[in-house]
Parts: sequence; C-alpha cells; structure tokens
Amino acid sequence: MARLEQELAGLRAELQELRAPHVASIPPPAAVVRPSAQPAAAAPARVGPPVTAVPAFKLSASENKESLESQLGSKVLSKVAILLLLVGAAWFLKWTFDNHWIGPAGRVIIGLVAGAAIVVWSERFRKQKMAAFSYALKAVGTGVLYLSLWASFHVYHLVPAGVAFAAMIGVTLWNAFMAWSQDAEGLAGYALVGAYLTPVLVSTGGDHEIFLFSYLAIIAASMVALVRARPWHKLLLGALPLTVFFYIDWYSSFFSPDKAWLTAAFALLLWGLFAAAPIVAADADNAATVVIVPVGAALFGALSIYSVLNDSVGKDWEAWAAVGFAAVYLVLARLRQGAVAAVHLGLAIVFLTVAIPLKATGHGITLGWLVEGVVLVAIASRAKLEGRVQGALRWLGWGALLLGVFGAIVEPWILSDVHTAFLNREFATSLAAVVALGAAAWISTHSTHASGTDGKAAGYSKMAAVALVLINLVMLLAMHREIFRALNAGQESADFCFSAWMMLQGAAMMVLGFWKRLALARWLGLILLAATVIKVVAWDMRSLGTGYHMVSYLALGVILMAVSFAYQKDWLGLRSGSGGGNS
Repeated sequence: MARLEQELAGLRAELQELRAPHVASIPPPAAVVRPSAQPAAAAPARVGPPVTAVPAFKLSASENKESLESQLGSKVLSKVAILLLLVGAAWFLKWTFDNHWIGPAGRVIIGLVAGAAIVVWSERFRKQKMAAFSYALKAVGTGVLYLSLWASFHVYHLVPAGVAFAAMIGVTLWNAFMAWSQDAEGLAGYALVGAYLTPVLVSTGGDHEIFLFSYLAIIAASMVALVRARPWHKLLLGALPLTVFFYIDWYSSFFSPDKAWLTAAFALLLWGLFAAAPIVAADADNAATVVIVPVGAALFGALSIYSVLNDSVGKDWEAWAAVGFAAVYLVLARLRQGAVAAVHLGLAIVFLTVAIPLKATGHGITLGWLVEGVVLVAIASRAKLEGRVQGALRWLGWGALLLGVFGAIVEPWILSDVHTAFLNREFATSLAAVVALGAAAWISTHSTHASGTDGKAAGYSKMAAVALVLINLVMLLAMHREIFRALNAGQESADFCFSAWMMLQGAAMMVLGFWKRLALARWLGLILLAATVIKVVAWDMRSLGTGYHMVSYLALGVILMAVSFAYQKDWLGLRSGSGGGNS
C-alpha cells in the first residue's frame, strides 16, 4: 500500500507539471519509504521543461513487421527504378551517339566513369542506413559498366574479347566481394546475374566449350563457397537453372560424338559442385538446400550423362551410369545427417530403381523392383537409423514394391506370348510378387518400430494391411489368367474352377484371420466369399450344368456354415468386446 501511494504521488506531481504554464520548481520529495513507513508526499524535483509520461505499449506482431506499403516503396519501386534508369540511360546514350556528339572511345569512357561513380556514390546511402536504396544504385552502376564494356568490344571493337571479358569478371568479383563484406544477399544476387550475363555479352557465336564450361564451373564453385560462408540458399536457385540453360544451349548447337568424354567430364564436374552444395551449406534446413537443389542437380547430372552416352557410345553404359550416381549419393547420405541425408538416400534408391529397367528386360525388371523393395524395407526396420533416413527408406522400399506389383499385374496382359498354363514366367512373377509382399508385411509387423503405439507403429501396420490386400488381388488375377488359359476349350469348367478358387482363397483368409486374430484378413475373407456367392448365383447359373451347380452350392454352403459356426462360438470374443484382433 505504501508503494502504491508513492506512485500515486508521483502521478500527481506529473499532472501538476502538465498544468503549469511555465517551468516551475517542485518541492523536494520526502525520503523513499519502506513498505512499513508512511507514503511519500511529493514526487522528486525536476528542473527543465515538463516531460509527458508516455505509456509503454508493446507493439503487435503486425506493427513489428514491415508493412506492404513500406515493402512496395523500398524494394519493388527500387527494382522498377533500376530498369527504368538503365533503359533511360541507354536511350540517352543512343541519342547522343546518333547525333555524333561523342566519339566511340568517349562514349565508352563516359559509361565506365558514370557506372563507377554511381557505385561509389551508393556507399553514402549505405552508411546512412539506406541499404536497399544503396544496393539498387550499385545494380544501376554495375549495369552501366557491363553495357559500356560490351559496347567497347561488340559495337565499337575498341578492345579484344579477352580484355572485355576480364574486365567484366573484375566487375563481378568486386560485386561479390562487396556482397560478402557487407553481408548483402541482394547484392550477391546482382553479382550472380552479372556473372552469367558476361559470356552472353562477349559471345562471338563460336564453339568455346573448354572456356565456357570452365567459367561456369568457377561460378558454381563460387556460389558453393558463398553458401558455405553465408546462408544465401537463394543464390543456388539462380545458379543451377542458369548453368543448365548454358549447358543445353551449347549442347544443342555444338555437341558431336568426338567430344563425348570432354563434355561428360564437364557435366560431371558441374553436377558434382551443385551436389556438394547441400553438404557444405551453412543453412541445411531450408527447402532449397534440402530438396530443390539436390533433386535439380541429380536431374541435370543424369540427363546430361544420358544424352552424352546416347549420342555417342550407345545405351550399353546407361545402366552403369545410374548405378554410379546411386553409389555417389549413398556416400553423400553419410556425410550429413537429417533431411539432407534422407533426400540423398532417396536419390540413390531412385537411381538404382531406374538402373533396373535400363539393364534388365521383361520380367527381370519386375523381379528387380520386388527384390529391391524387400531389401529396402528390411534395412528400414533397423533401429539404429536416423528417423528421416528410416522414413525415406521405408517409403522408397514400398514404392519399389508397388512398381514390381504393377509390373506383375500389367505385363502379362500387354506383352503375353505364353501358351502354357501355370508353368510360365508370368505366373512365376506373380508368385514372386506375392512372396515379396508377404516378406515385406512380415518384416514390417516384426520391426522394432512396429511394437509401440506411436505414429511409426501405425504406419507399419497400414503398410502390412496394404500388402495383404495386394496379395489377394495379385493371386485372384493370376489364377483367373492361368485357369482360363488352361481350360480355354471348356468355358464351363473354367468358370467353375475360378469360383472354386475364390471360395478357397476366401476360406484361407478367414482361417488366417481367426488364427492370427487379424480383422482385415477376416474382412477380406468375407468379401471374397460374398463375391463368390454373387458369382455363383448371378453368373454361373447361366453357364454351368447341373453337376457343377450342385458341387458349387454344396461347397460354398459348407464353407459359409463353418464360418458362421466360428462366429456363433464367439472364438474372438466379439460379443463381449474383449477381443476382435488387430485391424
């Protein structure tokens, strides 16, 4: 209470100051009292102009952030201004040149002096805390320098291409140094644009493969070094597509088989620099360095080497090139943990998956994918793997399995030339798909990660359930194909045998469901048995004879009676709610 009374006295004193017409002296206050003493009678004395107390309001999140108006005014308008100034300067110079007011050498000198002066002048605004405007001026000045150097070589032929190129590199390096020393990512972006603009400005239209690709490699290495020192991941998003553009432009115009090895070496060098960027980057949690750059670099490396091999030595080495890429990405996956490792591991598996159809043919492709899927699922079940790496392996493994299952289902209907039932590669491939799915499901349900109650355990259970559904689908389609192939001459017997198989498969699912207490297996069994009933009543009645009708109805009735008896006995405790098995 004493403290509150003291604060109230201070507020009264400040109110008197606000009301006073001129500076007044306020009586000295009493000594600051303890909580047990009497409250102070007056506030501390002040000499000077009255001071108004300002409440200390906390800025909201929207007030702390830069407003849209401020962003438009400080950033967007500066970029528009850069473009307008460059265009205006170009038109002014053209006007003076058309009127022959200034000679070629004078025109170039004026451009160089003006560009350098703008760059130097921009430092004044940076020191005044106007960084965005300063960088905009630097971009204008740099653009004037590039245009002047380009005119000195390409328009007026005052200097050779090598001199102009060296001068442009000097301008780019100076911009890069200023960006690094001033910690300015925007200025580094301007330097990047200038670096890739240089070979365009000094191009003579000829084939300069070694010079061009060496220059691109230097730029890529510089970008990797910058993202190592600074978290400027956006630079990679600009450097990678521009490098790809220059490579494609040269390749489409000048590549020939006699240059295959040199071109392949440069392609691998450029790919390797960008592939290493996520490993050395200062910011390894950004989407650019984690996903976009690794995937983009992988696509560039694979497609460039594929094109070189296809246009020179043929397709014999393409599968081995994919295996080589996979090996490199497996090594990269061990150099850095986290999401980067997961993406590199995923790329390695993708390259291995691509290598299978490049090297194998027909059923070999499907078998390769199935084996790969089982191996990856088995590796993902290890407890010592890092979480993201384990998840990537698991999904890639099941992806390979799905590719194999798709091949086992589709290929016999498209490329079939088999006339022998059951004893053929198609049926063997279908059985291999069933075995692979069963193995993957067993591995998933017996994994150390499937024993808990978290999201990982639920994910393993769902994958095992998908595998069980796919096993039934593959077996139904395979048996339908082989039964009708074996009994093609007798349509009645084929329908009867397939109905019998549906009953047996449904009964097998029911037995599995009761034995392992798997609700999904029991539901699959019920669905198969229901489908069999519908087929026997709605379809087989029209095509089968009396003997087939009798056997079908009796067999189906016995199986359904047995299933009903099991549910009536409540072996799973469904009535009491104490059992029911797993889903």
